[in-house]
Amino acid sequence: MVEYLQELRVKDGNQVRIINIHIFKEKVMTDDEIEEKKIEFSKYMQEVYASEGINLEIIDNIITEVR
Repeated sequence: MVEYLQELRVKDGNQVRIINIHIFKEKVMTDDEIEEKKIEFSKYMQEVYASEGINLEIIDNIITEVR
């Protein structure tokens, strides 16, 4: 089992927030899979914030292998 930590750094008004999630996979993810996960989570978080009327600016999106 491979564990990844995804850190999404966003700007909400004047605040910078870090949203973390853990991803668990049976095998190591390819570069394409990592990029797909980044895009998927970024879009999801933008939709969640948009539903509350908040414009979310994405600063950075990093996925690192934890173990």
